Amino acid sequence: MLDLRLLHQALTLAQHRNFARAAQALHITQPALSRSIAGLESTLGERLFDRTKLGVEPTSFGRMLLSRAQTLVDSATELERDFKLMRGLQIGELRVGAGPYPVEMSVSQAVGRLMARHPNLRVELTSSDLRSTIEAVLQRKLDLAVIERSMVEDEPLLAVEALPEHAAYYFCRPGHPLVGEAEPSLERVFSFPFVGTRLPRRAAAGFLEMANVGRIDPDTGDYLPPIKVDTIAAAKDVVMKCDAIGVAPLAMLALEIRAGRLCTLPLRLDWMHTHYGFAYLRGRQLSPAALAFMAEVRGVEAELASLSERVRQATEVALPQRGPPKPWVLRGHRSPGQND
Repeated sequence: MLDLRLLHQALTLAQHRNFARAAQALHITQPALSRSIAGLESTLGERLFDRTKLGVEPTSFGRMLLSRAQTLVDSATELERDFKLMRGLQIGELRVGAGPYPVEMSVSQAVGRLMARHPNLRVELTSSDLRSTIEAVLQRKLDLAVIERSMVEDEPLLAVEALPEHAAYYFCRPGHPLVGEAEPSLERVFSFPFVGTRLPRRAAAGFLEMANVGRIDPDTGDYLPPIKVDTIAAAKDVVMKCDAIGVAPLAMLALEIRAGRLCTLPLRLDWMHTHYGFAYLRGRQLSPAALAFMAEVRGVEAELASLSERVRQATEVALPQRGPPKPWVLRGHRSPGQND
């Protein structure tokens, strides 16, 4: 195989037409350059340069080599440049999939911060069916995903990294009939319309039995609330206009609570919290862009945890803790309506 270093030296020799001057330009000795050219000629089996009293002249084989060598050397130089730029995140691309909860909570913010620091990156963020997202990671169509961990923890091909868990709270509009009740029961809460996203199969049957509202999707086994939405933003809009009840982490309710448009109820099940994290192919080297994105997500998640605590203290919500009504509630169970 041709050595790019030798091709570069041949190009330099052709430019200067003199071994001494070419060696000086290459910062090597003249004998070293002579050995390099001789080695290249030996590899190709043809003389590449004629040595004359007037200087060095390329042979016909030499001219053919030089015409192509310049392209090869330029391509190699460009490749090295791109490697350096990619390490510095001046170029590169990132493909991420995420469930609706992490998209709203931290992923979108993380992408924004990443682009603010590295505006030349190309980023593709998708939020679709979680099963399709997992399959896209396995097929290398996505670099990584931020999704419900229980859906991938038993997948041997995927590495899973947990992100902080955020406690979830029932919320309603300020004028709701439940506001002011010291300790509303589950039956009382679910006597009002419930709005949320679908629940994964692992919790569907138990939650349906506990809430006695909604239904099971016959195709996926997921729990479907009476008022099904795809995002918490949509759930909040519904709740602010009627007596429906929603559920979400405090960080996602902070602005509306501060503005007096929403309030939390004094009821929380101790298993109600987020349970998502990073998922990516085990053994696959993550790109610098992916690693930088993950660092941004961790930073946003830490800020959200701090925000949730400040909101909790400011609202002074006294929430009686209640355990799961049946043993179907698994470790790491997430809040009703959470499917990401």
